[in-house]
Amino acid sequence: MAALNNYISLHHLKRIFKNQHKIILLVMLFGFLVEFLFTFILSASAIRKFAESYFKLLPPMVKQMTGFLGENLVGSQFIAFGYTHPAVLFILSFIPVAIASRYITAELENRSIELLSSRLLPRHAVVLTPFLFILLSFLTVFGAMLSGSLLGRLILDMNEDIQPFILLKIALTGLLFFTAISTITLYISTLFSERGKALAWSSGIILFAFVFDAIIRLWDQIAFLKPYSLFNWYQPVNIATGQYNFEIGIPLLALLSSGFLSAAVRHFNHRDL
Repeated sequence: MAALNNYISLHHLKRIFKNQHKIILLVMLFGFLVEFLFTFILSASAIRKFAESYFKLLPPMVKQMTGFLGENLVGSQFIAFGYTHPAVLFILSFIPVAIASRYITAELENRSIELLSSRLLPRHAVVLTPFLFILLSFLTVFGAMLSGSLLGRLILDMNEDIQPFILLKIALTGLLFFTAISTITLYISTLFSERGKALAWSSGIILFAFVFDAIIRLWDQIAFLKPYSLFNWYQPVNIATGQYNFEIGIPLLALLSSGFLSAAVRHFNHRDL
């Protein structure tokens, strides 16, 4: 415990938890219900037929952008898409943006007592404590999403369409991907002294990365840029179909996470408060 106190502030962590736990619980509930709903749609024959008919009407470029392969709707791909639905991506991306700007940049902007106390505590605790909370939040959210899929699989008897090991790989890859997103937003939050600017830059960069990935998927002439797209390394549908390159994706996301976290701590340690 003493060693842990050298890196984070337990008091600050409790303060963040007290302020944000209701929101995290709502996100957990949302994730659970979304994944259970995708499983239910796949299990209900009438709804599944409607979904399959709708899928066949989709233009090829839309199928390519979402990562679906083949002409027919495959159960494993459909379940995996639930983990990368735009609404899910938006909400999960908002967590680190909101937390980092609130508990780093806003602390600087308001000259809060918590920040002033950093003169007595290691400065890196101001960065690492929100990071730990964000990491724990994503652990619980992805746990809830995974529970929704597995409970749906158990209740609705979807053993053939849903493989637990594939779902686990999707959840762990998603956890690492959003850890990378979190460290990027943490670094951006250490650059500014105004919360509005930190929010704008963090949101703008994530939105740009998402649009950039979508354009690459729609435009064959620039498809060679896929490896340089951040969102290319979180593709649950590709994981479900065996198309995801774990040998590159996992080390790359780990490198991004450690690099931006180190940069955030270093910059905050040397900046003016």
